[in-house]
Amino acid sequence: MVRLKALVVVGDGLEDYGDLLAVGRAEAKRMLRTHENVNVKDILYSAKCGVHIIVFEVPEKVVADPPKDVKRAGLRLKPNP
Repeated sequence: MVRLKALVVVGDGLEDYGDLLAVGRAEAKRMLRTHENVNVKDILYSAKCGVHIIVFEVPEKVVADPPKDVKRAGLRLKPNP
């Protein structure tokens, strides 16, 4: 099963697709907290919203949605509201 996620980049419709690809891959790696290559499946432009939507595939070795509370060293840390 392929897991996909999307990233929204605000900008005008005249941006270079090479730049969008580089930004999308870098931000996807940062979001997933990985150094593995991220495969960008598609780059879409929404004229109605004026944004680019970058669809990328989550590598199999990466946990796509890390748990909201993390247990470290016997302490349960919860995110700030």
